[in-house]
Amino acid sequence: MMNNDNSITAETKLYGYIAEEAHSSRFSVTLNKLYKENRVNAMMIPMNIRPDDVVFTISQMRSSKLNGAIIANEYQEEAFALMDDLSESAAANGHCDCVRIEEGKLIGDLIMPEALQRYADRDDFPDEIAMRSMCHYFYELTTGERV
Repeated sequence: MMNNDNSITAETKLYGYIAEEAHSSRFSVTLNKLYKENRVNAMMIPMNIRPDDVVFTISQMRSSKLNGAIIANEYQEEAFALMDDLSESAAANGHCDCVRIEEGKLIGDLIMPEALQRYADRDDFPDEIAMRSMCHYFYELTTGERV
């Protein structure tokens, strides 16, 4: 269970959000709020990574305290090339948006398209056009065209 004071303990699962401008994104804040509301002992840490440091950063995650990371669009193809293992979806699409670290190995996955599709398939989904503009993956899912 997440502490009320947002402290990180030895049991807290740590995830990175790797992007060039991670701190200016609301992604980590939103996810941490969801973790807390759902009593999940996890924390998403925004990591501003420059393009010339992304290969080093991701390859060093094998020995870090992180349990995984979400990779922003700008680094997904580079991350793909660094993985020790890939999900079927990531392998088929040539990029990954999620990295899990298991026993010192980087395992790449592609989770955003499935999450967006599940969200869009809900009866209470308000605006398909807004979702398309948010993410090129959703465009690919609904049109079959790769952008």
